Amino acid sequence: MFDKSEIVIIDERLYHLGIKKGDLAQNIFIVGDPARAIRVSKEFDTVDREISNREYLTFTGTYKGIPVSVIGTGIGTDNVEIALVEAFIEHEFNFESKTRNTNCEPMTLIRLGTSGGVQSNIAPGSQAIGSYALGLDNTGIYFEEPSNDPVIERIEESAKKILNKSIPSSSRFKGKLIPYASKASIEVTNALENQALKHGVEYEVGITSSSPGFYGPSSRYIEGLKNTFPDIKGSLSKIDIDGLRVLNMEMESSLFFHLCAQMGYRAGTICTVISGPTTSAAVIDYDKAIGDTISVGLNAMKELYESS
Repeated sequence: MFDKSEIVIIDERLYHLGIKKGDLAQNIFIVGDPARAIRVSKEFDTVDREISNREYLTFTGTYKGIPVSVIGTGIGTDNVEIALVEAFIEHEFNFESKTRNTNCEPMTLIRLGTSGGVQSNIAPGSQAIGSYALGLDNTGIYFEEPSNDPVIERIEESAKKILNKSIPSSSRFKGKLIPYASKASIEVTNALENQALKHGVEYEVGITSSSPGFYGPSSRYIEGLKNTFPDIKGSLSKIDIDGLRVLNMEMESSLFFHLCAQMGYRAGTICTVISGPTTSAAVIDYDKAIGDTISVGLNAMKELYESS
């Protein structure tokens, strides 16, 4: 047993994010693309701090009087794991003693992302709001968190059955995929839906699936490479939990929801759908669509702040 947390600090800054104590706001936007972090920061009324370290880019300032940060994490649940844990440390730990403070107010985090569509009736350019996430990655299994929700268990059971059935019997990986599911905060999901409605943005609410890669894990055909799943999006589209469907595929939300639940933080995701299930090589010019994602996310954060 350790008597204090294993926190890596160099020159008073956390090792990966490069942030000092007090550099983050309590309300945080998470984005994969660092260029999107810059774009989100341009919507802030003020930017008081800009920190760039490794692939991480962080801005902190205000939006309509609310203290806010945006962190560009790069792609994948592994990058998000590092960003979330270090945000948790910045918010709740004493850097000198490396001990956790008591009675810290919970943070609110919203992921603003892009994704590929899974359902044929969801048009590219619309928004997918994730009320649950399905993890095809394995990062979440390193953090023990009970489901506390029968829907999570049903998503896991259905996904395991449907996805493993779709793997050809000749594959050495037949039956070996064990997905996990996680849940967004109801308050954040509701706020995102409220703001999408208010601003006339086309959207759906459902399950966001998180993959560990862009090509093979989406069954994209590349000559010379053989995919385990002939059509993973087609398989995911068959998951239906009393009308709750898999809407889209991206690469972060499964761990994001899972880890924020363990931290006691509010978390939710809204993603632009940039391609359809059978047109994954045809990505839309999503400038306006990602603008809608950012606008809905900013206003949802404002709603959550004012209602807390």
